Amino acid sequence: MNKTININLDGLAFKIEEEAFERLNTYLDTIKQRLGNNEEAQEVIADIEARIAELFQYKCQGCTIQLADVEEIIHTIGEPAEIIDEDENSEHDNEQKSTYDHSGSQAYVGKKSLYRDPDDRFLGGVCAGLGAYFDVDPLVFRIIAVVSAIASAGITFLIYIILWIAMPKAKTLGQRIEMRGGITFKKMGDNIKEEYSAVTSKFKEYKNKPNYKRMQNRASKTGDAMANGLYQLLNIFGILLGVLIVIWSALTIMSLAGLFAFKDTILSLIMTDGNEFITSVPDRFIAYQDQTMLSVAALLIIGIPFLVILYLGLKLIFRFKGHGKVIGMSALILWLSGVVLALFTGIHVAKGFEETGTDKQQHSLNDPYGETIYLRESSRHLSGGDREYLWDMDHLEVFAIDHELKIEGSPVINISRGDEFKITIDKRARGLNEEDAVFNAKTTIYNWTQKDSILFLDRQFTIGEEALVRMQKVYVNIQIPFDKHLEVSPYLDRYIDEY
Repeated sequence: MNKTININLDGLAFKIEEEAFERLNTYLDTIKQRLGNNEEAQEVIADIEARIAELFQYKCQGCTIQLADVEEIIHTIGEPAEIIDEDENSEHDNEQKSTYDHSGSQAYVGKKSLYRDPDDRFLGGVCAGLGAYFDVDPLVFRIIAVVSAIASAGITFLIYIILWIAMPKAKTLGQRIEMRGGITFKKMGDNIKEEYSAVTSKFKEYKNKPNYKRMQNRASKTGDAMANGLYQLLNIFGILLGVLIVIWSALTIMSLAGLFAFKDTILSLIMTDGNEFITSVPDRFIAYQDQTMLSVAALLIIGIPFLVILYLGLKLIFRFKGHGKVIGMSALILWLSGVVLALFTGIHVAKGFEETGTDKQQHSLNDPYGETIYLRESSRHLSGGDREYLWDMDHLEVFAIDHELKIEGSPVINISRGDEFKITIDKRARGLNEEDAVFNAKTTIYNWTQKDSILFLDRQFTIGEEALVRMQKVYVNIQIPFDKHLEVSPYLDRYIDEY
């Protein structure tokens, strides 16, 4: 039984066999001796240890690292002489690489996770991350984003901002592997080797120059000064941008809140010069509970993106560490909830036209003394206050008389011949159910009167204030005796459908 020990490599704990540990320790010591003990060399060595720790983590999660595992990683990355003195050992490197490639490499297949790709990005790497996750060229998502942003008047840009916050950036090798869902172990080693071989080669190129240290000190001071200046400049720019974003988003959110809180007053002032009857228009077409749900949905759909933008502005100003992923996902869930609520309410309103109800009343009329029956217009519509027209819809007219909202429609008059003189008023309407539809029909107001041989009819019917507008219609069926003549007023003949 081999002895095992616990080690800590780049902050990660591993259990490793003693023989494997000695091989790994010798390997790292050799690299340290070849690179030297300068600050740059220490950075390279720390990077190598960090990358080996990541390989260990993906190679053997929770198990004991054996000598074969260490040897495989060393063969994958390369011996110290191959990494640092590549020119002197090129033939040996090619031979060893060929031998390893023929022996095959172990494939790692893991879960896929959604990350932003910082290596292939135009803005935040969202489209590149989506492309890696769905195994699609990121160009496809970028084209979709641009086209939808134009078509949606900027809504797509807000969604992009939310995804930017919700999707973490793939910083480490492990996250880049999870972003694509799988990679060969050999490829992992190649990526690591490429990352620090460029650093070591550059380090070797400059460390042998006579004025290396003097140039190093000057460059370090100049670079630090330039970096600090650029950092301060970017900080100032970020704070100014954050202030502008906070002011704009805060004003927008307050405007939206004021609009929804005082919408009746605002609509009254804008549309009718202070006439408050306009505020009752929505109540005649949409139930109060549906209006409430639509208001909540509108607040979520419009307000959530601005709240996210406000959060981003505050983060730019104060540089606090926030739970961006949690906030982004919560904002996305709330925004989608608003969309679902709006769709649900729209369907519920549409179902209010599903059932048909009827209220039919038949009345026998007194036989006239003369031989002619006259149909005349009722005087009810000939007098009244100031009439303010709003709009027409289908067969209905929406207007106001003396600041009171009215909704009226034109009846259909049918004339037939028979043995008796009678009139039938047939009122119809739609509703959420049959009871609701019958109520909407019954509350429709239509007046008529008889005076001897004259039958006075209203030119319009009025939808009752208690009912919602649900395709109300009125059919006036009049039966004239065979032995009587009929004379129709010019104002009524346009409403006669059959005669």
